[in-house]
Amino acid sequence: MGDEKSDEQIVLDRVTPRFGSAEAAIKWFEEEPLPGLSGATAKQLVVQGRVREILDYIDAIDEGGYA
Repeated sequence: MGDEKSDEQIVLDRVTPRFGSAEAAIKWFEEEPLPGLSGATAKQLVVQGRVREILDYIDAIDEGGYA
């Protein structure tokens, strides 16, 4: 089971192409409050076990929703 990705890595893999670099994606993950998700960062949400909400948020933005 060593091939399973961590929740953090799943989120980072999803957003890195949008930011153009791993460094920018990590900065977003650790520092950017997410509107509509209690203003928590993605990192805080991962710790809370709310990965699905982050992925849904990203999907909504991709579909033209507002952050």
